[in-house]
Amino acid sequence: MMKSSFLVLFLGILIASMVLPVATLAVTGPVNGCDLVEGITYNGDTYGPGAIDSSTSSWGVFCFLNMMIIVLNFIFVALMILVIIMVLIGAFKLMTAAGAPDKVTAGRNMIMYAAIGLIVALVAKAVPSIVSAVFG
Repeated sequence: MMKSSFLVLFLGILIASMVLPVATLAVTGPVNGCDLVEGITYNGDTYGPGAIDSSTSSWGVFCFLNMMIIVLNFIFVALMILVIIMVLIGAFKLMTAAGAPDKVTAGRNMIMYAAIGLIVALVAKAVPSIVSAVFG
């Protein structure tokens, strides 16, 4: 029963992800630009934040990079939420362990893994800035 529910949910999301963009393009027509959420430096020129259109020769590259920035920011926020949830579950396990060594170890490990995940996420968020500062 549970497998079929997940299969139906997965197929529904898959179909919606294919149909909704087509429906949106049918209403608005093809896109000739995008709104940059952050400034992007390309070939020594800085563009954005703000609207960019097809008058710029590489607007497709800018829109792709903009999409990647949005997706990566979303993943970063999701990871931060996951870290908070893991710390709370680990703390709950520690509080309810009642001295059982295996439960105490499980709670400590979960908090430790959350801390490692937090460090990895922060380093991953900082790497593009570090690379651009080093290489210009």
